[in-house]
Amino acid sequence: MESVATTSAEYSEFSETHKRVNMEPESTKIEKDRGKTFECSFCGLAERYDYKGSKPPFARTVTYLEECYIMKDPFSLPNRGEILVLGSDCGVCTKPVCLGCSLFFIKRFCQACAQQKMSSLPVQLHAKIKALKKKDVN
Repeated sequence: MESVATTSAEYSEFSETHKRVNMEPESTKIEKDRGKTFECSFCGLAERYDYKGSKPPFARTVTYLEECYIMKDPFSLPNRGEILVLGSDCGVCTKPVCLGCSLFFIKRFCQACAQQKMSSLPVQLHAKIKALKKKDVN
């Protein structure tokens, strides 16, 4: 019969593995995110956000295809689960970008990365990419 007791070395190894896997509860993550500020790398939009991820716990019916910066809608009634998506990190350069300064096609592209990758993106998106560029000039 095997012993069920663990040595301190085994516990230490488990503890390190636990930290690497990042098994912290979702409520702890919300507390860490609360009060942080999202700032768009292009237009400078700055706003505090409540959660960064794809499944906001305060809007349980919503799941995004990317990790977004999300805040609870300040104009809705409490506990309604209404949210605002501020933006996301560019899938190429990882800079934070708002929804107005980026486009989503399989992953989020900031203005600069969309311009660089335009030849590998569908022709239907080229007008949108050019519109992003014009918006930046104005």
